[in-house]
Amino acid sequence: MTTTSEKDKTPLILIVEDDKDLAHLNMRLLKRQGYDALVAYNAEQARAVVRENPPDLFVFDVTLPDGSGFSLCREFRKDTHAPVLFLTGKSETKDKITGLGAGGDYYLTKPYDRDEFLAVIQTLLRREEQTRKKINEAFVIERGSVILSLSEYKAYVNGEDAELTIKEFAILKMLMQNEGKELSAETLYESVWGTTMNNDANALRLQMSRLKKKLSAGKANGFAIVTSYAGGYSFTVTETKENE
Repeated sequence: MTTTSEKDKTPLILIVEDDKDLAHLNMRLLKRQGYDALVAYNAEQARAVVRENPPDLFVFDVTLPDGSGFSLCREFRKDTHAPVLFLTGKSETKDKITGLGAGGDYYLTKPYDRDEFLAVIQTLLRREEQTRKKINEAFVIERGSVILSLSEYKAYVNGEDAELTIKEFAILKMLMQNEGKELSAETLYESVWGTTMNNDANALRLQMSRLKKKLSAGKANGFAIVTSYAGGYSFTVTETKENE
């Protein structure tokens, strides 16, 4: 789940550039725009920085004292999807194609305009944020004060981890994914336990009771988990402040 601190996090940009004057000029430009920025003068320093502070965006020079920016980009691409901007004096089309093929997102030829440099940085970060948001939304179900993170197998009530067990999470997920629809005890049991219920109805009732208590303890609101006279269960969005 994306926390408030993650939303407010200042983007960190790593500049990998052996020209110290240019590196520090770009670092000052970025910091004046409100970004965090770090500098590495060669590939080995870049690796050390990434191990300690994974950046949100890379700015690579192509020619480094101990390697190629293209090779370094391919290396980092194995572990990160952070955008990559290449800055280089090489202006031939084949070099640009190589850079993009290595996993780069944009290519600026030296000398370049500072405003264009900053605009590209802003565009790449915004694009990455939108992509990340879409991915996160695909793995999140939010109803009332409850957020279900499918990738973490966790439920958050008013931003706090409800500390559900695997079965409690699976029950809540099934109910939330079928909002407004009554599910029989047998259907829920078979989905969560992976077998027929037979005479084990008490196991489901116990798990459901514990689930409701944990949600209530976190002051969950905006929905109700309803038990029908027939023994089925449904998840309904409401305007009430307490679960049934």
